[in-house]
Amino acid sequence: MGSKKRGGLMGQIERDLLDEKPLDTLLRKLILLGGNAGSPELREWASRELRGYGRDEELPSYRTVTAPLQVDGAVPGGFVHHETIGSMDIPDFARDDINEQVPLRMGVREIRSMVEQHGDDRMVKLQPPGSADLVTYINGTRRMNGRIVALYWSVSTIAIEGVLDQVRTRLAELIAELRSSTPVGEALPTPAQAANAVNLVINGRGNRVSIAQASNGGSIASEPESETPRFWTTARLIGAGVVGSATIVAAVIAVLQFTL
Repeated sequence: MGSKKRGGLMGQIERDLLDEKPLDTLLRKLILLGGNAGSPELREWASRELRGYGRDEELPSYRTVTAPLQVDGAVPGGFVHHETIGSMDIPDFARDDINEQVPLRMGVREIRSMVEQHGDDRMVKLQPPGSADLVTYINGTRRMNGRIVALYWSVSTIAIEGVLDQVRTRLAELIAELRSSTPVGEALPTPAQAANAVNLVINGRGNRVSIAQASNGGSIASEPESETPRFWTTARLIGAGVVGSATIVAAVIAVLQFTL
């Protein structure tokens, strides 16, 4: 026959994509496909999309959305809610991690649940990592006529739904890439073909992982570079408190210090 074999798990995923089956179902089938094809790359990507990305795991670019930073605060005579601040209003030692760029690290089912639970207001409040410690630190300076009660991102459910759509699109692109590289009449790609597909679709051409074929048929991937510790580690938070106290909350004071 001149067409490629359309049965097996690849064929099932193709049909499920066209039928708009739930994303978590599709990803579980991709895990099984990765197991049958001997591809740790396929299994790892699908598993991370299902269970979520750990704090120390590299997050794909499509899982970052833009949203305003907002605060709730107590001031003399009352409260302020949903007051928008800029990233420059955050102490300088935390700006790399807390700004208008929101990393969505939770699994796809949790993301879908957030959208469904906030269908009426169309807005989800997400706390940045380490925000509780940062709020305590800012309030501890005692340089404002008021205090912050909560710091969070106000994320549109439309943006969150966009992430789910991106995951589904990446999955379709993966299957298309696997299909195009799998020999005619074969149901499964080779481990190398699967690794190349993940590298191309998920990591991008500029972030290609160097993979060498080992003598036992496995693959060897280069180790990712170590990352700078995040601001919420104890050492950085204490160090920043020593050198940065003079410029901590000027803009936040401007937000909170007013009479109602």
